[in-house]
Amino acid sequence: MVEADHLRARISAWLGPLLALGVWLLPLPLGDEAHRLAAVMMLVITWWIGEPIPPAATALLGPTLALLVGAVPLPEGARASEAVQLAYRGFGDPVLMLFMGGFFIAEALTVHGLDRRFAMRVLSYPAVGGSPARVVIGLGLVSCVLSMWVSNTATTALLIPIAKGILDLARSRGGAAQGRDFSAACMLMLPFAATVGGLATPVGTAPNLIAIGRLSAGGTEIGFLRWMSLALPLVLVMMLALCWLLTRGLSRKGGGFDQHAREQLARMGPWGRGEKVTMLAFGLAVAGWLGTGAVQLFDWPAAQEWLKGHLSEGGIGLLAASLLFLLRTEGGRPALTWSEATRIDWGTLLLLGGGLSLGELVQRSGLAEAIGTGVVSGLGISSLWALVAVSAFLAIALSELSSNTATATLLVPTVIGIAERAGVSPLPPALAATIGCSFGFMLPISTPPNALAYGTGLVPITTMVRRGVVFDLIGLVLIVVGMRLLWPLVGW
Repeated sequence: MVEADHLRARISAWLGPLLALGVWLLPLPLGDEAHRLAAVMMLVITWWIGEPIPPAATALLGPTLALLVGAVPLPEGARASEAVQLAYRGFGDPVLMLFMGGFFIAEALTVHGLDRRFAMRVLSYPAVGGSPARVVIGLGLVSCVLSMWVSNTATTALLIPIAKGILDLARSRGGAAQGRDFSAACMLMLPFAATVGGLATPVGTAPNLIAIGRLSAGGTEIGFLRWMSLALPLVLVMMLALCWLLTRGLSRKGGGFDQHAREQLARMGPWGRGEKVTMLAFGLAVAGWLGTGAVQLFDWPAAQEWLKGHLSEGGIGLLAASLLFLLRTEGGRPALTWSEATRIDWGTLLLLGGGLSLGELVQRSGLAEAIGTGVVSGLGISSLWALVAVSAFLAIALSELSSNTATATLLVPTVIGIAERAGVSPLPPALAATIGCSFGFMLPISTPPNALAYGTGLVPITTMVRRGVVFDLIGLVLIVVGMRLLWPLVGW
């Protein structure tokens, strides 16, 4: 395995620049910045997959190369120095603050053993702890349901410490659940299921709200239950497909985690002060994240406006994490010391920052729009369901390189305009594009939850790519077939 990884790294080290040079020299119908950025993206993606250098280093290199070759688009009248700010804008994105707060809280959970206590509680139920496959499915169901109301990123951050505790137990016991396949399946299930669950409700993920707002501006109102009548059946089928994909090859026997977990819980005894203090911070973060979802759910405009200007999800995570440094435990020590806090995965933060920076450039340069409109117009699509299929495909493909929010902001209005020009209903293709925008399972930078899972070190990037490509293809089929079957039934 090590030799194969080394060979892959050596090949990609040369292949990346060669592919980038090929794209640079091709006479593509793109603007200057978009053309240069396409070459940079080819190098970055190849190196992210092949890993000739650490992915975090590639994430830093991507925006730097874009700046160096003049691939950073600037508005007219802007100073040249502003290109630097734009190139590295993703490293100051508020979502990084959510990551940081979540990482601090997760570290405190580990320091005080709460991750292990939570893991034992989850496994103590026979329906979950009966086998490695059941464990993976149980984690997926929890992640899916929670992410309907809490952001996908927050959901994944909350559940990763629990999954780590389960894997620690599996390693201590050996047997069927000891291998890398089980570890990778657990860690991939959390972000994948969180992304799928976010599709079920309007507040589950940002692209849903973008599409609802855009359609509302065109005179089509989509309420909460109306959205769920179409999305929830799709989510259920997608979860079945996900469970099949990630539990293939895992044992359906050899569990017994439930009995062992109950014994471990009994040995742990009552909660200590450190656990209680950490649980307070953890609970405040969860309550804050749930509260933001409730504001969207009940449509409180004044509260929504206040939150936008004063308290983001990242701010909630950092406020809760700050309590860990302030509150004291046994012996007067903080719940989290700074030396413990520095153990979080800073590389994942850099990886996500680079991905967000490049996603911003892909959108601003017109590269994403050129890909989308070029494919649709080039195929000469005029029928409704062909447009649905292409819209879903484009959304999934673009979301691998750009944030789902940026992709939805760009693609949904484009698809609506194409549908109107073709004389077909814009609703099915717009919704297919919206759902596809939330897909993006192939790379760590495709979604923040993917980056969190990759940051654990338990998911090889090749495994994420292989499983992600398969689930992207499954998702494409399910979106198109599901829309075709459900559309007449929901009465839209």
